[in-house]
Amino acid sequence: EALRQKRGNIWAIHGRAVRGKEVSYQVQKSGRRENDLAWEPLSNLKCKDAYVMKLVKNYDELMKTVASGVDVRPIHETEVKAHLQNYGIEEDLATSKLKGFSGGQKSRVVLAAAMWTRPHLLALDEPTNYLDKETLNALVRAIKAFKGAVLTISHNHNFVREVSSERWSLDAGRVTVVAKDKDSAAAPPDDEQAGGAAAGSED
Repeated sequence: EALRQKRGNIWAIHGRAVRGKEVSYQVQKSGRRENDLAWEPLSNLKCKDAYVMKLVKNYDELMKTVASGVDVRPIHETEVKAHLQNYGIEEDLATSKLKGFSGGQKSRVVLAAAMWTRPHLLALDEPTNYLDKETLNALVRAIKAFKGAVLTISHNHNFVREVSSERWSLDAGRVTVVAKDKDSAAAPPDDEQAGGAAAGSED
């Protein structure tokens, strides 16, 4: 603390960016006005007193926390349990270690985590792979209840027809857009493995 307060020493870190080819941090120095900030390359900061790298580490951890969505939706045990329950993870499982979960249960946790920050757009690449029937049904229910837009790539035609409002079919390098009412009539057999993309949303 005494070193931080020494005039000219780094007091706090307020930003991070790639400048040139190196990561730099926006720093505030003791004895200067609050808005008098400067950029310091990480290589320079590593040469300063040990407390400076602690400030860097703390700032990086803060940015990870912000990116995780904690600032959007605070983490409380009751809310987390209620959220997990929406995806078929009951309270006894919600407090258990993940290593004891089945493959389907782990998939549900991943889906719940993706929805935690209440995103406006979901992009799902082959989301039905390795899902058991119960988890697949949970995924369909979640997508239908989702208020934003969904873009998914899937070879599972039943899944695509169930959740999509429009299908984009890719064949021989050409994309054909098929509306939902035409999709039901023109859909290929369930065992046909043609690539497809579905875009769905709810108002």
